[in-house]
Amino acid sequence: MSTDAEFLGLRQTGEPGGFEFEVESHLARHDGHLYGGTAIAVSVATSEIVTERNALWMTTQFVATAPPQETISVTTEILAPGRRTNQVRVTGTDSAGRTMFASLGATGVQRPDGSFDGFDTMPQVSPPGESEPDVTPFGSMLRRAGIEFELPVEARHLGFTQVIEFREPEIYSHPDPGPGRMCFWVRRNDDEPITLATAAFMADMVPMSVASAAGFVGGGISLDNTIRAAQFDETRWILIDMRPHIVVGDYGHGSVLIWSESGRLLAHAGQTCSLLRFTGSDFQKVAKGAS
Repeated sequence: MSTDAEFLGLRQTGEPGGFEFEVESHLARHDGHLYGGTAIAVSVATSEIVTERNALWMTTQFVATAPPQETISVTTEILAPGRRTNQVRVTGTDSAGRTMFASLGATGVQRPDGSFDGFDTMPQVSPPGESEPDVTPFGSMLRRAGIEFELPVEARHLGFTQVIEFREPEIYSHPDPGPGRMCFWVRRNDDEPITLATAAFMADMVPMSVASAAGFVGGGISLDNTIRAAQFDETRWILIDMRPHIVVGDYGHGSVLIWSESGRLLAHAGQTCSLLRFTGSDFQKVAKGAS
């Protein structure tokens, strides 16, 4: 699966800007339904294909989810074509015509003689080869909360976690210390280079860090996901640097900085979510469903 289209199972339909894909297991949440990270990754990938330019930003509103093996039709439109910049809209619908997600964004051509710089600081962490292997984000969250519950191996690799590997680094210092800060090294299991689309796929984890900052074990239903791109180095590992910001009435807001292994800031992502509190029985259900 060397290209974004192959990774996401995208097929062009023959209609202008038309694509489709199935909700296969690696594009799903742990319950088999459409994963939010897939929706924004599809939006980035189809925008780049249609405009033949690199994505600059993409924001995706999650309207509904779809069950396993559902066919999702995707329409990608150029709303405003420009010499350097295209404004785009992407809509995903199920087989009944119901909207699953709606995205707005832009693609563009970077000036080769333009400014290139970043203004954030990467946390100082252990490199991937010296970080804890075979971890899951939920496993890390449980350890932080002092909860002893070991998910079976089968439950660690459900849904999108089938195709990506997590390693948890030791954080030596953080430029923005505070509650709920989490870092994970992430790569594709097939070790293909990470693109903006696959980085967006991997970064859909803000709810967990917001819940941790708020002092409970949980996650959330994503209402949106936004990614803003820098210049992408070729990298196999990225550092997902999660920074929660606000909780109000069990709605959470947070961001993710995405770093290359060499320390370049590749992208900035953010989410708003409706938070969920998890209990021991929730994890038992996941474990039982995987057996």
